[in-house]
Amino acid sequence: MSLNSKCKPRDKPTACNRPPKQRKIITKDTARTSAPSPECSSRQNLTLSDWMTVYSSIDSHPNVTQANY
Repeated sequence: MSLNSKCKPRDKPTACNRPPKQRKIITKDTARTSAPSPECSSRQNLTLSDWMTVYSSIDSHPNVTQANY
C-alpha cells in the first residue's frame, strides 16, 4: 500500500455549545401523557354483530335518513 492513498488527517469535531433545555414542571395531579383523558368510561366499542345489525337496517330502509332513525 502506498502512502498517497491515505486520507488527510482531520480535526476532531467540537461539542455543541447549546444551552441546556429547560424541563417542564410536572405536578402530581396531572397525567404524564398528551392524550386526552376519557370523559366517560362506560362507553364500549361495537361488536361485529352490532355492525351487521346496523348495516342490515340501513340496507332494508334505503330512503330513511339518519335524522329519522
